[in-house]
Amino acid sequence: MYVIEIVLFVIGLVLLVMGYRRNHRNLMLCAAITLFLSAGLGPMVEGFSEGYRDSRAAR
Repeated sequence: MYVIEIVLFVIGLVLLVMGYRRNHRNLMLCAAITLFLSAGLGPMVEGFSEGYRDSRAAR
């Protein structure tokens, strides 16, 4: 999971630099979304798996 977060972070930084240099707003938007996912993906997946595990245990 940590590898995916690091890869998304690096991709987000590259997109941000490319979008800033080319003055391309859509690229910077993609960079912002990618950076958001890199920061929130781990807790989101952990919460989903914990909720799924608890729902299976309640049956």
